[in-house]
Amino acid sequence: MPHLLNVWPSVSRRLASASRVLLLFDYDGTLTPIVARPEIATLSEETRRSLTTLAGMDKFVVGVVSGRGLSDLEALVAIPGLVYAGNHGLEISGAGMDFIHQDAPSFEATLVEIAKSLERGLAGVPGILVDNKRLTITVHFRSTPDSYASQVDSMVVATAAPYVDSGTMRITRGKKVVEVRPNLDWGKGQAIEKIQEDCRDNPYPIFFGDDQTDEDGFTVVQDAGGLAVFIGPPRQNTKALHQLESPAEVQQTLELLTCLDQA
Repeated sequence: MPHLLNVWPSVSRRLASASRVLLLFDYDGTLTPIVARPEIATLSEETRRSLTTLAGMDKFVVGVVSGRGLSDLEALVAIPGLVYAGNHGLEISGAGMDFIHQDAPSFEATLVEIAKSLERGLAGVPGILVDNKRLTITVHFRSTPDSYASQVDSMVVATAAPYVDSGTMRITRGKKVVEVRPNLDWGKGQAIEKIQEDCRDNPYPIFFGDDQTDEDGFTVVQDAGGLAVFIGPPRQNTKALHQLESPAEVQQTLELLTCLDQA
């Protein structure tokens, strides 16, 4: 798996030859480091400045595709001109887009019930956060002692089991998070396809991500002839063909991208 910065000359030539480039990023662990509480994951000034510059360039369509709720994502990033895809792409806004998956709102009442049950069941777990994002639920245990991890996962599985068994919900996992999501054939991959289609000029797609829920996005981008970049140590169990070590290296790449038209 080549390190993206080590092969940048060839990558930059490919990008320079494209009439437009679709630049998409996961948020937590990609644009910002993973932190103990989701509300303190803020963009560095350098990253914010680079994203703002890129969003103002005709060459690029820039977006963030995250498991966070859309309003939370918009408030955290708060850069005009970006595309924002929240709840793993169940809702998308910005750059002329105003989308919500047609079936997603019908799950809201069920998600409220599940969230209340999880709050009761996990009340004694230190540092736990049950985040009902309206269209999905994320249980964060990054601030929880590791000895509780199995208990947290088991509680989420048990609470969601009737809904999973009925085909209503599904469970996904990430870095010290467990999610309960509507059982829809929709994720970051489908969201990326929709964003690219709405651009109408078939821009060259790039997607940067760091977690399991980014894998279908990697597949979609590479199947379209684009570039998927995994953020973290090199590993074999990712579909991405390129790699960066950290959000700090993502920022280095952003700086290089801002100079692309001058290359």
